[in-house]
Amino acid sequence: MRVLVTGAGGMVGREVVRELQTRGHEAVPVTRQEFDIADPTSAARLIAGDLGKLDAVINCAAYTAVDKAESEEQAATNANGFGVAYLGTACLQLGLALIHVSTDFVFDGRSDEAYIEDAPANPASAYGRSKLHGERSLISNPYARIVRTAWLFSPEGRCFPRTMVQAYRAGKSLRVVADQRGNPTYVPDLARVLVDLLEKNAFPGVYHAVGPETTTWHDFAVRAIRAATGETPEIAPVTTEEFPTPAVRPKNSALADTRLGPLAIEPMRSLDEALKDWVERASFE
Repeated sequence: MRVLVTGAGGMVGREVVRELQTRGHEAVPVTRQEFDIADPTSAARLIAGDLGKLDAVINCAAYTAVDKAESEEQAATNANGFGVAYLGTACLQLGLALIHVSTDFVFDGRSDEAYIEDAPANPASAYGRSKLHGERSLISNPYARIVRTAWLFSPEGRCFPRTMVQAYRAGKSLRVVADQRGNPTYVPDLARVLVDLLEKNAFPGVYHAVGPETTTWHDFAVRAIRAATGETPEIAPVTTEEFPTPAVRPKNSALADTRLGPLAIEPMRSLDEALKDWVERASFE
């Protein structure tokens, strides 16, 4: 297949390009400079055939500055809402399969249970609202698969565990939120699932693709540092209220997957297995 990958310069996009190429597909990577999803002319170029004949699109492009979105909600909505709608319309007109990456932030985190795919969405932040806008533009599109994920970490680029390891090695005192729960998700595993969904021609609709373990940011930090250094760090647990941010974070953003298993898609690695691979591949300079 010849697959357009938007947001190819980002954490997820880079791994998706790598995964497609490993499987013998032709990836067509585009960055924001080449394909600005918030600009309707980008979708128009796709419809006009400026990017050549394609079989599918994997959309990894997004406005991801969660806190900044509180003061730039229109910019977030232009990319994550209207931009996704433009892209979805183009794929519908061309008959292209579309895999769209979304987020746990579409939920408010007030549930005591993990959120299934059909759970009512109720975002508590501007970023979450913008992502839900994009989802709703695709939900009736017979070519679209919406894939929610969460708490991403990757061997490349900035991510939470790398920040923790670097701070620990620098001798900094660490305080980490211990009352928010979610699923740390290893990006190489996510990329595999995204390409699996494409290859299997999965039914349109919403999917949850996250790591198999629900934990806290505090536990995630401890385990990441232990994996990288062999030492168990002293990290002070703090509450969300003690660590305020402009955007509200869901207290519980655990996602439950009920739809990948029936497609015989291999589960993601455990957190400890993923961290082991991450340490082997990542740079902490």
